[in-house]
Parts: sequence; C-alpha cells; structure tokens
Amino acid sequence: MVRLVVKLVVIGALALSLKPAAAADAVAPAPSADEPRAILKAYFAEEDAAARARLAARFAAVAPKSWDDLKAMLHAAAPRAALAAGRQRFETPGDTFVPPVRYILRVPAGYARDTARGWPLIITCHGLGGSGDGALAEAERWLGPDVEQFLVAAAEAPKGDRYEAGRTSTEYPLHVLADIRRRANVDSDRTVLTGVSKGGYTTWGTILFSPGEWAGAAPMASWPVTEASTVGCTLYLPNVVALAVQAHWGANDIEPGQKEGINTFSREVAAEMKRLGAKRFEGIEYPGEGHGLAVKADRFRAFAAAARRDPWPAECKLIFHRLYQGRAYYARATATGRAEFDFRQKRTLTITRKEDFDKARHNLYLREGYELTARMPAGANLVAVLTRNLKEVEVDLAAERLDFGRPIRITLNSRTVQEGARKLDWAELLETVRRTGDFDRLVGGRAKLTVAGAK
Repeated sequence: MVRLVVKLVVIGALALSLKPAAAADAVAPAPSADEPRAILKAYFAEEDAAARARLAARFAAVAPKSWDDLKAMLHAAAPRAALAAGRQRFETPGDTFVPPVRYILRVPAGYARDTARGWPLIITCHGLGGSGDGALAEAERWLGPDVEQFLVAAAEAPKGDRYEAGRTSTEYPLHVLADIRRRANVDSDRTVLTGVSKGGYTTWGTILFSPGEWAGAAPMASWPVTEASTVGCTLYLPNVVALAVQAHWGANDIEPGQKEGINTFSREVAAEMKRLGAKRFEGIEYPGEGHGLAVKADRFRAFAAAARRDPWPAECKLIFHRLYQGRAYYARATATGRAEFDFRQKRTLTITRKEDFDKARHNLYLREGYELTARMPAGANLVAVLTRNLKEVEVDLAAERLDFGRPIRITLNSRTVQEGARKLDWAELLETVRRTGDFDRLVGGRAKLTVAGAK
C-alpha cells in the first residue's frame, strides 16, 4: 500500500509538469482530513527506516497546525491490539540489566484504544513479601470510585528480597511503563508511580533518576535509599524539584532502639524540599502510626487526579553518579569526563568534629559526581546547559516550546555552541514517538554537545 501511494505521487508530479505554466501556478487543493491519518498509520506499520523517513517527509506537508491536534492524531493512529476490560497479565522484554518483569494491567470498562486522548496511568510497586495482585487490590482501594478513570498496573519486583539500590531496582518500573505504552493508549502527561515500603523505595529510586517520565509519584513508608546511603536521603532531591511528589510516612515508623528511621529521614526530605523551593511536594505524616499505614485514600485520589507532567520545565537539575542515571527531562549525559564513583572504595575524610562527618561525605559525593542542569526560558528560544564532570550531552529541542521559525541558541557552560535557524525535524519527532510510545512529548530535533576541554 505504501509503494502504491508513492507511485501515485510521482505520477501526479509528472502530469503537473506537462500542464501550461499558468495552470502549474494554481494552488494545490488542501489535503483531506484522512490523508495525514493514513500516512501516520502507514508510518507506524512500516518496518523499514528509509521508508519511514519518506513517510515523515510526506506527513510534514499535511500535518495538523496545532500541537494538540497532532497529539490527538498520534494517540488515535498508533496501532494497538484490543484490550478487554479487567485484569490482564503481561511480561516485559528483559535486557542485560533488568530481567523480564511480570505485571498486571487493570483495564477500565470504558477504555478505548483509539481515542484522541490517552488514559491516565498509575503504576504501583509492592512491598517485601507482597505481590502484584496485592498491590493492585491496594491501589483499587485507594482510588475507590475513581478507579474506572485510570489504567492501573501492578509490577512484580524482579527480586524478592530486601530493597537494593541499583539499576535493576530503579529501572524495572521504566520497563513496565514502556511496555504499557506499547500496548495501551496512555496519557504520558498523567502517569503516576507509587508503592509502599519496598515499593516506596523503588518509587523514590526510580523518580530520582528519571523524573521526566512521570506526572507525579507517591512513595509511602520509605525514603530515598541510594548508593549514597543516608547522605543520599537529601543529596539527589534537586532532581525532583519540578516533579509532583506526595510522600506518606508514619510518625512512629522506626525500629526499636534506633535514632534514625523512615520517620526521621522522611522529615529530612520534607525539610530539604521546602529549602529547595519545591512547590509541588506534599509530605503527609500519620500521627501514631508505624510502618503499616492506613493510607489517606482521599488525599491520594486527589493527588492522582491532579498530577500533570511538564515535559519541558523552564529549569531542571540532575545530580548523579552513574551514566545511565543522567536523564534530566530534555538533557541527557552521553559521556563522562571521569570514571564513575565507587561508593564501596574506602576513603579518608578529614574532619574536626564528629558531627561534620555526614557533611564531609555529602561534599565528597557531590564533588565526585556528575551534574547536569538544563534551562529553557519561556519565549527566549534558548536552551542553556550547564555540566560538571561530563564530556558529552544531548539535548532534545521542544517542538512546542521553541520557535523553529526563528534562530535557536544553545549554550553549554555559558558559551554559545550552536545558533541559527533550524527546521523542525519531522523524522526525529515521529521516530521518537514511535520508539517511546510517548505521544505527549514532541521532540522537534536534537543537538549533541561536547564539553570544551573534557578528556
């Protein structure tokens, strides 16, 4: 079918060249409403990259003028199998770092696969000794009558033991998200991650290093456990300042005889988020309760209903210690300027007072880690990137936020590295949505940047 369309276009062009000059200047008829949709359907179905590039060029000539209309068309045109209402069980593909992940997807009765708007999605992660079925039932209780307004997924943790900070624990929710986007019509601007206890640690660990994938997160009975140990409780919080976070913890959630527990660390998180000016953070402490929270379902429902992602925040900052963690919304680290930090290696810290130990560790981790800050001020047609200890970065250019009709300036560490007119790259835009299944974040182009002087 695609070859036939291409032949028709060529024949039309030959016929046009044989007309008199006056006729050749006539205005071409406007494309029918069905033409861009047909091209999109052919694009999603096409396996050959070169053929998709040709289809992208054709689509550019007839694409909707409104970004909202384009998103609606993408949602409706993407090929998906039908999903029956109720509980469906799936498994993600595995890779080198994350084994296949089993998950349950609850499909609401009113779900339709080809609507112009995607469905909000909640992904929940279970605690130690729990299961996907149990976590799903818990999420259904929290949502109550609103449950039919959401797709709800419960992931089975790849590891059944206690939470371990590492790539498997923080990446498996992303694998579940990617698989659901492939199967279902998801509103990526309304996707929330949550979990209790071990599932809460998973939630914290995931959002710290992939904040741009979520509309919000509700970690419960947990705190940000990372390789940085207790210092990591607040070290990485700048990463989620732009994200809506609703944290739940019990006032008495601490082991007998200990001075620090989930309660004290959660209070540290709340204080640090306030200091950072995180306007979208909400901390809920449950007086008299320990680890087994009686979750305030009405607060969670309100949070899930209101959560919205800003895929292109005016400013985002990321602190990290592994290259794979370097994903700051629209900027990504692609090469480092120094070896990754080894938290297991013993080091000597010089302090004058015992109480300065954590501060000294914090400064060490900050100094030896990587930093990536990206700014996209409204109306400035500018993307400004600041880095530390990185060699190369890549930035996504927002189709919706940047004016591709005017010169776009890109700066790296306060130095202009690219400036000039750019055409919106329709091939990049369509390839990105096809690869990610995220139809609500439109990438108009990409730029690769090398840090001057980095080795």
